[in-house]
Amino acid sequence: MQSDAGTWRATVTVRSGDLQSGYRALEADTARVRALLESVAGASAAVTASPVSARPQYEVGPGGVQTGRVTGYELDRNFEFSSADVALIGRVAAQASSLISDGVNINSWPPQYFYNDLNAVKVRLIGAATRDAQQRAEQFAAGSGVTVGPLRSASQGVFQITRPNSTETADYGSYDTSTVEKVVKAVVTVEYAVARE
Repeated sequence: MQSDAGTWRATVTVRSGDLQSGYRALEADTARVRALLESVAGASAAVTASPVSARPQYEVGPGGVQTGRVTGYELDRNFEFSSADVALIGRVAAQASSLISDGVNINSWPPQYFYNDLNAVKVRLIGAATRDAQQRAEQFAAGSGVTVGPLRSASQGVFQITRPNSTETADYGSYDTSTVEKVVKAVVTVEYAVARE
């Protein structure tokens, strides 16, 4: 299965002796992030920018104890860009680190890839898993002198959505978002009646 949507996230941080100059520096870095996105994704690319978060930085005295004196401020802003073009998401993530050479303190997170119509895939998988369970039950029964009777019960277990060639499993299910290609596995528990031949 191939992902049909992706998201790139990043955080830009500036440090300054006062809030006003820090805010101006963060606005300049925000413009650089938007310019990068426009150059890679086009003028219509819509990036979401969070409000600015500002934290005072305190002087640390002997013994690692804060003195209470503010020495400066750290300001940051989060960015998020989503698109149905998963290749574009990969290009944006790859280019984002080039902002470091422009003096932007950016933390670019690995892109995440999703599949929007996962519920439809789950329904198809449950049907396929149930048919497979009946075939397996008939194979077990063939050598045991019994025939498979009517279905007594069926229950859906967890789904494992992993990257290709992965052996990852989890009791509560898994959803790997690190790759465009995904493998989806369903667990179905089925109980049949049996009758002696």
